Amino acid sequence: MQKLRACCVPCCKREKLELVHKFPADNERAAQWVKILNVAEFDGLPIDNIRKRFFVCTRHFRDSDYKNKASRCINITAVPSLNLKGLTDAEGLQRVIPPLVRPEIGHSSGIITTAVNNTIRTSLVNSQPAKIKTVTLANTPSKEAMKTGSDKKESPLPSLAPDPVAKASPPILQTAQQTPPNTTRVWRSTRRLSPTDVPLAKVPKLAPQPQSKPKEPIVLQRVKMVSPMAVRKSAASSKMTQTELEDDQQQQQQTTDKQNEQNDGDTSSTTTKVLALLECTPENLQKLRRKLDEQGGILALNDRLWQAMADGTEDDKAMSTAKDTTQFLTIKNSATDETVRVSYVWLRDHCRCRECYNEATYQRSYSILDLPLDIQPLTTQINDREIIITWNDGHQSSYNVDEIMDNSIDVYQKRLKERRAQMILWDRDVITAKPAAYASVTLNDLLCEDEMMNRIVASLVTYGFALITKVPPNQQSTEMAVKRLFPIQKTLFGEMWTFSESKMDHSDTAYTNEYLGPHNDNTYFSDAAGLLVLHCIQFNGQGAETVLVDGFRAAERLREDDVHAYERLCSYPLEAEYIEEDKHHRHVAPVIRCNSITQTVEQIRFNPADRAALKSIPSESVPQFYADYQRFAREVYSKELEWKFQLTPGTVLIFDNWRLLHGRMAYSGKRVMTGCYVARTEYQSVARKMGLIE
Repeated sequence: MQKLRACCVPCCKREKLELVHKFPADNERAAQWVKILNVAEFDGLPIDNIRKRFFVCTRHFRDSDYKNKASRCINITAVPSLNLKGLTDAEGLQRVIPPLVRPEIGHSSGIITTAVNNTIRTSLVNSQPAKIKTVTLANTPSKEAMKTGSDKKESPLPSLAPDPVAKASPPILQTAQQTPPNTTRVWRSTRRLSPTDVPLAKVPKLAPQPQSKPKEPIVLQRVKMVSPMAVRKSAASSKMTQTELEDDQQQQQQTTDKQNEQNDGDTSSTTTKVLALLECTPENLQKLRRKLDEQGGILALNDRLWQAMADGTEDDKAMSTAKDTTQFLTIKNSATDETVRVSYVWLRDHCRCRECYNEATYQRSYSILDLPLDIQPLTTQINDREIIITWNDGHQSSYNVDEIMDNSIDVYQKRLKERRAQMILWDRDVITAKPAAYASVTLNDLLCEDEMMNRIVASLVTYGFALITKVPPNQQSTEMAVKRLFPIQKTLFGEMWTFSESKMDHSDTAYTNEYLGPHNDNTYFSDAAGLLVLHCIQFNGQGAETVLVDGFRAAERLREDDVHAYERLCSYPLEAEYIEEDKHHRHVAPVIRCNSITQTVEQIRFNPADRAALKSIPSESVPQFYADYQRFAREVYSKELEWKFQLTPGTVLIFDNWRLLHGRMAYSGKRVMTGCYVARTEYQSVARKMGLIE
């Protein structure tokens, strides 16, 4: 007889009832119950003590909190309802409690499968549409069973038929509907058959299909194996689960009989094969994965389900232990063999519904503090490459499968590496052998044709520089050419600047006619200019050849010859500064800066003349720093890397200040230069809109 237990809710006045429920084994959910019920007796008690001493009766749960209306077992996500505390709701006070019936357990080879409302299925559908016909499993009692004269009715063997409301999905699509707590269970005993036991009918083999017919869709129903020890333990302590088993068997048998009557009149439909995974071993799990891969399409699986199957138990304690390692949804596209493992909190943060995201401003509409870090899905399904998730806080989100995969770290790294591979690192011989490889367009073509803009920006991305020819040698025409491409950056030198050796407007060696070794500008700025524009608008003299060096190629040569020196130059905090009468700029950064994702060279900060007093490096590392700095300088000053050419009036040079180092030979005579800077963020914005960089 079922033991009566008192309900802890005050309005029940400690009345003892037949159907009560323990507090969940999961501490977080148990704490949620405690908070909702707000019982004074709970104050100061640990969760474990509350779980042992107190129960909540069925009158504080709705029918929807149970696995079905005839079930005595609540869903794992169910919580007591506050609106039922007064015991006036028809679903609470007047709820009919199903009778407690003990099912037959202990057959030697029989398999009893319970079907719940939210059984997790993965449907694999071929490109040919086919009618679904349910295969029912006969359950004829044996002669021994008929002779026993047992008072109890034999438990019918339920059908493993698919959900009758399931619809065919498009090709290459696998639909995964999952409700983690309600997995299908299988009870199995290994003891021998006793004379009083009623054996179950054997499962008949499915008849092979004619080869001429199209391949039929396959429905995989996940079935959970429980050890014999768990069966005996459950039989002794979990009467509610046994009752649920009996009730669900009866309900499913009725559904099966009804489907059989419908299917008998339809002889032209294709039979659906039903496969059951009886032993959840790692080998069988791998077989299931391979079977899904063979069918092609998208598969979305809650990692908690695989963890539960691998553990071989649904015990709440085990689920709680695995909770920290199952915060992800795994998505696999079998057609491309791409797999993405994305966390639930990432998905919740990237919800693009109107409540969470403002499409007009491309911004999130909620505070980061409102993001639940422990968010979990109640249901997950895929419809036409769209994932629809209902979260445990009631919010619903939809995601495009391609967008999720495109935003994964692996795909992002792959795209960055592909873009990097398009970059051509050059030396003097390479660049002089291919004068037509880099962009050199006339100002008239640039102003009239958008394609010329793409050619220049593509050349900047690939080679680090581009040329604009036939530009009138004045500041206004130079500014017109630059603004056709990018906005101009204003610095301490102004926007457009013009200078010569006869007028030293700023404290810089560039305003002299002395030799300038290859260097980068703005090493003293926290954000050095991205592009540098130079135009010689007047020159009467000798010398003054422009020098360009591919800094990325110099860094690559250093890494090949002395990887330790290269790595140290990536970490030395070297300070640069610029000082004049009313200005003092400073910045500390390594000589070689690498991309934090691809670990490839992203910026060179090499300007020996702009170095501040060396105080940012420990004394014991100073000798090694000078050795490494000189080692890199020898690569930069190498004749093999230096490309020299005469920059004449009418030709505008645009180059990447983060990549190329520039210099100038000493000269005599008069030389007038004009130019400007372009912020790196503006340069990258244009290149990104053109699809030239990631």
